[in-house]
Amino acid sequence: MKNKFLEYLLRNEPEKVMSKSGYKFRKFISPPVRNVLAPATSKNTYHIDKRDGLPTDRPLIFSCTHQVKDDIAMGLASANRHTYLLFASLPDFFGTLDGPALWLNGVILVDRKDKDSRSATIPKMKYAIDMGADILMYPEGTLNKTENLVVQKLFPGIYYLAKEVNALVVPMAIIQEDDHIYSRVCEPFDICEYEKQEGLDTLRDLMATAKYELMEEHSKISRAEIGNAKDYWENEMNELVNSMLPFYDFEIENSSQFIDKNEVTYSQAFEHLNIIQPKLNNAFLFNKRI
Repeated sequence: MKNKFLEYLLRNEPEKVMSKSGYKFRKFISPPVRNVLAPATSKNTYHIDKRDGLPTDRPLIFSCTHQVKDDIAMGLASANRHTYLLFASLPDFFGTLDGPALWLNGVILVDRKDKDSRSATIPKMKYAIDMGADILMYPEGTLNKTENLVVQKLFPGIYYLAKEVNALVVPMAIIQEDDHIYSRVCEPFDICEYEKQEGLDTLRDLMATAKYELMEEHSKISRAEIGNAKDYWENEMNELVNSMLPFYDFEIENSSQFIDKNEVTYSQAFEHLNIIQPKLNNAFLFNKRI
């Protein structure tokens, strides 16, 4: 299936992809879309820790973790109010029924391979907020397939947007255990009171804490059940990716995480070994016992 009628959403001009009347219509139909249609697309059971009484005097940006297939549907349901979704999985959007469903909800598309499209996301989200919408986004940028990070480093766009529209940020976390998915919605916090890096670090800590608390409560497994940790993790990741085929873009999903230019990765630290010529005076570099 090719949802060609939705290709207009790839335009970079906000006024060409959203309208006030469209926003009002989507807000009106939002309750059944997020509470009925979204869960109905999944074979899993949702357990949502919703937070009532969220502020209405400032825009809200829901900032959600990203590690399970149902993150989008669960995020929409957990927000418990109408939100425009920032969405970047274009093969899924244009190749499945997810596209029309998200269009009904209200969606802002971004082509991660296109610089102009990436640059247009903040103006588009600001345009939606100016109409009265709240925003749901996943600032890790890609599925978290790391072995040791509860939450990956966050892209700074959420900070820039919040500062521009004076929004509060609502951290959210989602985990999956077997066919049960759990979410937690945290207290909103004012990221605008922080400098950029401190604000992003604080947000990441809040998301990670919420996710860790969910894991403490619901993720029970013994070492014997895990067996070989490397094999266990590879199987988990293969299962996750396979659940999204054939609409999983390996190229973009494996290269779109946030890269901190101030950090040196393991591969960068040792990439010189790929080009160095072994000699007597540098042989120690190749000694695996060291």
